[in-house]
Amino acid sequence: MITYAIFGILAAFLLGYILGKYHGWEKGYQEAAATLPLELRQQSLEDGKCIICAECWAKTSNHENFSRDLNTL
Repeated sequence: MITYAIFGILAAFLLGYILGKYHGWEKGYQEAAATLPLELRQQSLEDGKCIICAECWAKTSNHENFSRDLNTL
């Protein structure tokens, strides 16, 4: 009888551990999906270059960007 009680308590703790670990992973992925784009944007602004095309736009003025855009038309 006491072995069943011990086994039941251990099973309850194991089930709680498994469910908690699953919930933690799920919550972590949701949080990472929400914050990753913001962190990439912040890093891009701090570095002064585009992450996608690696263009260094911090050193160019607005006039240079505008004339370059007109040349591509």
